Amino acid sequence: MTSRRDDPSRRGEPRSPLRRSLLLGGSAGLALGSMSISPNLLAQTGGDPVQDIYAPRVKYALLIGNRDYPNRKDIAPAHKNVTDLKNVLEYYEFKVKDYRDLDALGMLRVMTEFAAELRSVGEGNLPGSVAVVFYFCGHGFQSAGRNFLVPAGIDPSSEKALSASLRLNEDILVALPQRYPGISIALIDACRTDPLIRRGVDDFNQIVAPEGMLVFFATRAGRPALAPISPDRNTFFAGALVDVLRDANGVTPVDDLFRIAAFECQARVKAEFDKVKLTIPPQFPESTGNLRGRFVIRNRQLELLRSRKGPTLIGVDSNLMEQRWQAIQETLRPARLIRLCQDFERDFPASEFSQQVRVTISGAQQALDSQRSARISGDLFVEAAGDKGYRDDLLKALRGDKDAAHRIAIAYRDGVSGVAANPRRTEQWLRFAAELGNGIASWELSEIYNQSDQVGDAARFEKKALDLGYRPPPRLATRGY
Repeated sequence: MTSRRDDPSRRGEPRSPLRRSLLLGGSAGLALGSMSISPNLLAQTGGDPVQDIYAPRVKYALLIGNRDYPNRKDIAPAHKNVTDLKNVLEYYEFKVKDYRDLDALGMLRVMTEFAAELRSVGEGNLPGSVAVVFYFCGHGFQSAGRNFLVPAGIDPSSEKALSASLRLNEDILVALPQRYPGISIALIDACRTDPLIRRGVDDFNQIVAPEGMLVFFATRAGRPALAPISPDRNTFFAGALVDVLRDANGVTPVDDLFRIAAFECQARVKAEFDKVKLTIPPQFPESTGNLRGRFVIRNRQLELLRSRKGPTLIGVDSNLMEQRWQAIQETLRPARLIRLCQDFERDFPASEFSQQVRVTISGAQQALDSQRSARISGDLFVEAAGDKGYRDDLLKALRGDKDAAHRIAIAYRDGVSGVAANPRRTEQWLRFAAELGNGIASWELSEIYNQSDQVGDAARFEKKALDLGYRPPPRLATRGY
């Protein structure tokens, strides 16, 4: 499967500097700075930006690749994954620390040191100016609905794996900056199965990302993460991620890049196993985010290219293109959003927004299908309600973000984010979030229906929550958990 993308001489370098210069040399697009806001992306009311766009300048990364496991359970690509990801992150001017084959004490030590370093730089920075990446490649599993990362030297199927492994939430995510005006990204390249299950029900869970954080898993809850057996190749997840980051143009937000990487990873797994005519459960990466605003990844070279004046594309009216792009950003109906994006792609086929257009179409189609499945009116999306955070989540939800839709439901449940408590709106947004794939929302909806004796709907959404990989809390013993 060696391809042009796999050429070692290209690692950490932009694929085509000339092409990148042509695409990024214009004045259309987003402004510079650690907090970059396009002056034209303004909302209809109050002059607030539709979404704040941040380009962090202070960037740190911690990469761990554990290859060495006993009983012939080595993960051959782990070291190469770390090397390739380090190269591409350093191209974007991240300060990278990378480690290989760490035992439990070693992983805890480097996490503690990394957290201490981040605390010293996180305070006093401008909003949006800090970006942090944590990457782990190695064995992983889930137990009792919690994610665990296995240190080197531990058999993930052994009885001691649970006590010897690091907990994702309590040992890893807590060490990364949260609730600060920046972004922390956790990339988990590991399985999410439970090798010790001895009964008929798997304890798999979706999770809720802490505020200011985006967690990107190589696979969905309850699924394995697949890897070639050669140390000269990447895992499917890391290979897709590295290639997508190499192609990043400084305009496409990070969460959109991850969506592209998820589809690319799935395609690579399918192509690999089609060759040998094997049928396997699908591996599709899953992300969960809780961000305010959107974040792009740039370096000084990309900033310089974006600061130059001149036409973005030969023969294209850049003002017209940006007006059309603004209309896309302000659209609050999935069907109209799809049409506007399709028209934009037809009229500006090689613009710097091409990646975002394709991702937006995919997400809006998912939102439209979910709207229809949930049997809710499109009028729900255009209500004049909510504060800046609510409107930010609204735009994301209409582009297929299941976590943003769930946060809106919680806002209506609790009467926060500038909206009044409204049980009917809570139910509608929970249905929408569940159809988008949020298992937690589906379970919460089943609880609402149980309380109102709507047994059929309760059972349907309870099953959907389980199918989506969510396990309800153990306190619900009366319902068989």
